[in-house]
Amino acid sequence: MSANNFRAIVIGGGPVGLTAAHALQRAGIDFLLLERRPHVVIDAGSNLVLNPLGIRALAQLDLAEPLNAVSSPLGEINRLDHNGRDIGDVHLFIQLAAILGIAPRVISRHDLTRVLYDTLPAEAQQKLLGNKKLSEITPTANGVVVTCADGSSYEGSIVIGADGAHSLVRDLMRKLSLEKASSEQVNAEHPFLTTYRALWVRFPRPTAIPVGTVSETHGTKLATQSFYGEETGVIGAYERMEAPTTDRIRYSQEDQEALIKRWGHLPVSSGSVNLTLGDVYDSRLESGLVSLEEGVVENWSWNGRVTLAGDAAHKFTPSTGAGCNNGMVDIVALVTELQTICSKTSDSALSSSAVDSAFRAYQSTRYNAVVSECAGASMATAAATWQTVIHKFVDRRIICRHAITKFLISRGAKSAARSTALDSAASEPRGSAGQPFGAPTPGTLLRAH
Repeated sequence: MSANNFRAIVIGGGPVGLTAAHALQRAGIDFLLLERRPHVVIDAGSNLVLNPLGIRALAQLDLAEPLNAVSSPLGEINRLDHNGRDIGDVHLFIQLAAILGIAPRVISRHDLTRVLYDTLPAEAQQKLLGNKKLSEITPTANGVVVTCADGSSYEGSIVIGADGAHSLVRDLMRKLSLEKASSEQVNAEHPFLTTYRALWVRFPRPTAIPVGTVSETHGTKLATQSFYGEETGVIGAYERMEAPTTDRIRYSQEDQEALIKRWGHLPVSSGSVNLTLGDVYDSRLESGLVSLEEGVVENWSWNGRVTLAGDAAHKFTPSTGAGCNNGMVDIVALVTELQTICSKTSDSALSSSAVDSAFRAYQSTRYNAVVSECAGASMATAAATWQTVIHKFVDRRIICRHAITKFLISRGAKSAARSTALDSAASEPRGSAGQPFGAPTPGTLLRAH
């Protein structure tokens, strides 16, 4: 395959896939995005938190300003136990803003995908195809052919799997590894372990609850997190399962109602508005019950033809809001590597081994960071659900100590900054800790084409 006709086929049109469209467009790499739903912009799904890592990556693609216009900064985290008693506020988001120079923000999935779609150039929007459910990936001498369930097929150089925790791209990559006897690249059939299930509910924000409010309820076996945006709030109720499993579990409406029967009495706010989990569920605009898979896939790519990003490669519990954000950082890292190998080739052949080296460099750049993030998210969920006596003690007596959280954030700032500084960058503003992690100069991670 030639660098002049190098084309990436992105599978999945969620936030990570749309970030890939932006990054590839900016890097001057041709692409096609295939989404199984009719359109990438949908008014459905839970709200999301954009953290400093994700915001910094998106700022490199000139997306920070339009996203700020439709999102709300988050402040103090108010925490209760199951009996409604105050267990100490946490200033994590406030400290992140002060130390790193970027405030975490809450945004609806609709607004996030709308901005990511609308800010693409018209010619790039034409490359986003809906109603395209992946069926098969066939390697060829010069690249890949992707076949969809409707019988259509598309030729490309590589496939980027941004299709979530239950990734069909990952399944087909494993199949290719087994067929080609590439035993050293074969991933586990079920790479993620599920210890928690989560009920998420999106509901109208009560007018008495200020925008940007964050509330949590902690206690044995179940914890909740609530985030309030301009129009809606979203709550996640994380319930520890009877036993961990690697099997995929599908839940019904009856399962949601059974969880509410068990836990609907729990308080999820304090002050002038006293909401219970049952109250929130009764006022729901949308809701869903899902498994919270955790883990990091061992091999993120196959043979210079297929690679994974986001939840397809690593899955965290949502307690720290790190999942989607790390997927966006994945994309910046991956496309930077692809741009580097393409820029070194004009009319000469770009071999699959060269692409494979880029894929491996991408995974090497990101792997340790996501393993650490995954462990941190797991620890946060275990602490909030008081999994052991030690978790309960840490949650009630340690996490609420502002000096401790400030120290931990400051200590991690330097490595966090390094994890996204993947290309030569202009000098960036600094947070109060003096770390080069402030609001970045747009376009410094990817060289504009």
